[in-house]
Amino acid sequence: HDKRKHAPIFIQKTYEMINTCDPSIASWTDDGSMFSIKDQKLFAERVIPQFFDHSNFSSFSRQLNFYMFRKIQARAIYKDDYKESAKYVTFFNKHFHREKPELLKEIKRTTNRTQNAASQHEQQNEIEMLREKVELLETLQKSQNDRIAALEALILKGSPKRDSDA
Repeated sequence: HDKRKHAPIFIQKTYEMINTCDPSIASWTDDGSMFSIKDQKLFAERVIPQFFDHSNFSSFSRQLNFYMFRKIQARAIYKDDYKESAKYVTFFNKHFHREKPELLKEIKRTTNRTQNAASQHEQQNEIEMLREKVELLETLQKSQNDRIAALEALILKGSPKRDSDA
């Protein structure tokens, strides 16, 4: 019984594509939660046509966007790591995971209208959460400022004034 059975065809093909691709062209990230296209040109020429009726990376990327995949910016831990991974295009969708093919059926293609409504709702929730965090940080900052002012007052009060030691 194939766990991917009820996932959209595009998603099934993409999952198969990443699982069978030459790892020097595209592969899963180490933890399996994302996949990276390491060589867009070779991916478009050699890999995409094996699964789809075209060899256009932009079209493939646009389809991923319709399925709520997000491009993740490469971040280097060390300066030297960045050179190689900066060229990679990494995609993430919380239901697209190497070890969890049963989640693929949760990935749905969105229309702009439903995508906009859902993302606007998500954005409103995120904005509200960020507002609360900012309020908390402002309160903590004020408290720290008050403590610093009190300490400065103690220091100034306790230190004798010196004109000069001459």
